[in-house]
Amino acid sequence: MKGFALRKTVVPMDFPLARKVRYRYFSGFLEPRVGQVRWYNHARGKTSDGTLLRAHDGVDIYAAMRTPLLAVVSGTIVDPATVWKPWNPARYGLTVVIQSGEPTSLGYRALYAHLDSVAVKIGQHVERGDVLGRLGITGNARRTNPHVHFELRAPFLIPVREAGSTRRLDAFDPYPSLVRADPKR
Repeated sequence: MKGFALRKTVVPMDFPLARKVRYRYFSGFLEPRVGQVRWYNHARGKTSDGTLLRAHDGVDIYAAMRTPLLAVVSGTIVDPATVWKPWNPARYGLTVVIQSGEPTSLGYRALYAHLDSVAVKIGQHVERGDVLGRLGITGNARRTNPHVHFELRAPFLIPVREAGSTRRLDAFDPYPSLVRADPKR
């Protein structure tokens, strides 16, 4: 898409945690991660045998366990296993994905992973600020501090030069959008 920048695009949205909550986050997009690279994951390089090395597709927002997580856009809850195949629930844990129905972000998806509990169902319509679930440590976050892994994904594939080739992915850096939406900044 013309004018789209992997690390700079801002989606009009709200922040996923309430203003009164104590939280912290930083730009962890494309940092090294362990695990198999799927077609929908960014890569940070290759091993000598050509195996892709996984990179972080989002930003981790740290807060107290079971902090309510809020819808950043209005839209429909979708099943990640039908969008990204093969889906890896062991990595992401309890996950909620909203597909935006808003004119300024139509089709964009916001992904929340490692939830302690989920308060919405697939196909349900949500409005900005609705509680989606609670922050946790499920999936591969079991040995970490409580956080939500937050991703933004475009409704189109983005050509990205990684690991010596051009790959087409939908994940882009959510940090600029989070900073713009953050009520404490």
